[in-house]
Amino acid sequence: ERIADLTPRERDVLRLVGRGATNAEIAGSLFVSEATVKSHIGHIFTKLDLRDRAAAIVFAFDHGLVAPQGL
Repeated sequence: ERIADLTPRERDVLRLVGRGATNAEIAGSLFVSEATVKSHIGHIFTKLDLRDRAAAIVFAFDHGLVAPQGL
């Protein structure tokens, strides 16, 4: 599956994107720079053939990386 192509750090970033975190919030949470986050997001989009952040959020939910809150 395509998700297996992601590094553990890219999966962390995708989880946070799926929760609606901004690049700055992701950077702060993972103790990396925003440039590093942008790089990870670019790699995620390429590896998963995603066109934008909205598609990444849907992918994260569809593949169980993020669960709806309150359920």
